[in-house]
Amino acid sequence: MNNLKTTCFRFNLDNPEHANAWNYLKQLDKSVFKSCNEAVIKAVNDYFERYFRSIDDPYFETRQREEQFVTQIVSEVGKALASEMPRFLASFMISLKADYPVNISTSTASETSEINSENDYSDIDFDFIGG
Repeated sequence: MNNLKTTCFRFNLDNPEHANAWNYLKQLDKSVFKSCNEAVIKAVNDYFERYFRSIDDPYFETRQREEQFVTQIVSEVGKALASEMPRFLASFMISLKADYPVNISTSTASETSEINSENDYSDIDFDFIGG
């Protein structure tokens, strides 16, 4: 226990920054932080890691915010797509049925090949789906 160092903090509650820090320390969630000491250690480490990282890479925080923004956009688009997919597929199936009134389950192979030969897909660029 010879490796212990102690320091003392003083908070001037007339200074809004000091008062804010004091309030944070006094309202700590004990299920998250064991003590004020642990909270201060984490805060100091986080602050200086970000500080030195921003000196080495001035665009670090901007990139970090951009990545978070992109992740949020992708997540929201995925949710919207998932919620709209049933409606899209239903309308697609209805349009297929309207275009091809043939019952696929009872059609013969020749009927299916006649239907497929009517569609010319040669002018469609399928690179967007990796094919």
